[in-house]
Amino acid sequence: MTNSKVFLLAFIALLAFTASLVYAAPSLRQWTGTAPSMPLKVVISNGELIVTDLSNDQYKYYSPQYNWPIPSDLDILEARVYSDGQNIYVRYKFQTLKSKYSPYVMLVMDFMPDNDMDGFDNWLPDWSDTKLPWKWDAIIGVNLGKKDSQPFVFYRSWNPQFVGSLAVDQDNAVIEAMVPLSALPDFPRNGKIRMVIVVFANDYGGIWDPGKKKNYDPEIGIVINEETFYACNVYDIAGQAPTNMEVYGNWKDGVQEVAVYYTVSTSNGIFTSVADYGRKVSYERSLAKMKLIYPPLPGQLRNWAGTPPLTSPGSTVVSNEAIITDPSNDQYKYYRPDWNWPITSDLDVLETRLYSDGQYLYIRVKLSTLKNKYSPYIMIPIDYTPDNPSDGVSEWLPDWSDTNLPWKWNVVIGINFGKSETQPFVIDSSWNPKFTGQLAVNQTQGVIEAKIPLSSLPGFPTNGKIKYTVIIFANSFGGVWDPGQNNAVDPSTGKTISEDDYASDVYDIAGQAPTSAEVYGGWGNGSQTVKTAFTAQLTNGLFVGITSA
Repeated sequence: MTNSKVFLLAFIALLAFTASLVYAAPSLRQWTGTAPSMPLKVVISNGELIVTDLSNDQYKYYSPQYNWPIPSDLDILEARVYSDGQNIYVRYKFQTLKSKYSPYVMLVMDFMPDNDMDGFDNWLPDWSDTKLPWKWDAIIGVNLGKKDSQPFVFYRSWNPQFVGSLAVDQDNAVIEAMVPLSALPDFPRNGKIRMVIVVFANDYGGIWDPGKKKNYDPEIGIVINEETFYACNVYDIAGQAPTNMEVYGNWKDGVQEVAVYYTVSTSNGIFTSVADYGRKVSYERSLAKMKLIYPPLPGQLRNWAGTPPLTSPGSTVVSNEAIITDPSNDQYKYYRPDWNWPITSDLDVLETRLYSDGQYLYIRVKLSTLKNKYSPYIMIPIDYTPDNPSDGVSEWLPDWSDTNLPWKWNVVIGINFGKSETQPFVIDSSWNPKFTGQLAVNQTQGVIEAKIPLSSLPGFPTNGKIKYTVIIFANSFGGVWDPGQNNAVDPSTGKTISEDDYASDVYDIAGQAPTSAEVYGGWGNGSQTVKTAFTAQLTNGLFVGITSA
């Protein structure tokens, strides 16, 4: 082999080694434990305590003015804790880590879990507005706003001691820390440790208080405060979902106590088994009934008061409002880059509400964004006689939507600012839109409201049932945008699609996720049928119940 070839091979090997140093995820140790295949599980594997958590179950409060915090950076997906008898290691995996300064994570530990009277305090430090039903002995904190090179320890004290090492891998949304056990003098090398891992948002090294800072709730579309909505500062809890079932509400009527915990057994400083994974509440909390605090939503056409379901997708009737929730970011995202149309986040439905007072039907649709009020075309097909499948106008939806239903509609309510900026419309057997009622829009909150006189909906039952579904299309000059016919691009692949790839024009469906599981593919190899629907019961003109149809 010539010297030049030897040099070339050596140079390639050096480049490969350098690349591995640049692109390899920084790690303080090799993590070898096998994680559970399902979220909300706790296991010991190869000495590692592994806690999995649901994606997107965190609070999402933020300040639009400062674009802080970044809620997806606070969504913990997996936590690992390991002790080798000399050091304790932690590894936190988040949904994203767009800013390494976003999360403030506390690993809270009780070294004598069988003695509830032992320990330093129930309240967590740094003005967290959060407490436990048991007293902690030590807390390992990770907050790069305090120090970007070391974690810190609260050891039976309110003062942090900086010790150990940090490693951050933003590409993989991972933060690791190592703390010597010498910083935890009473760490039980042979015994049990009760733990919980809590995620807050960083605020210049401290804890961000969403209630005091009057944050915006993008899922509901309101500005929150401590007095009426959220006093605690927790964003996520490893091993508990959703977070708003654990900590919620204001100081008077809410809960600031984290009940979930995991207890591990140790031998020679090594984790050997999960002794317990459960919930513990204080006596005070055990007397309190679960009560979610939900302020009225200020609307332009009416005030909306119903508490939404805690799950998404989900449905419920509260305060006579038929409410459907839908996960964020589950819509189709096909668009024309050269036209920047449609704005697909404007087509991502998060929540829909229907309310009838016997005179009018009120509608509220909450979208992820509403950067352009002309983006969405909202259709609500309604069947007045869901027990009679042969009754109705058609299975196909209007405006060349390329979409049908497995049942026939009597009427379709439409909202499309490209057709009318002031009124919704009703399509009946004539297939022609009849404009009626009122429209209101709040682009900041991503909310569109409509008010339709029931006289425009002949056949709408005062006592009975309706079947309905809420479908989001994209607007095209008052009609339906057809991504397959308009050379739209799939941003996930960069491919320009045709109707062979996607024949339907649906972008999102309320109460169904993801949309691509319901409508998909071309005319010959896909489905253009929206199967998701809900049956709502009315009594004396009011909604009193809702079920999946």
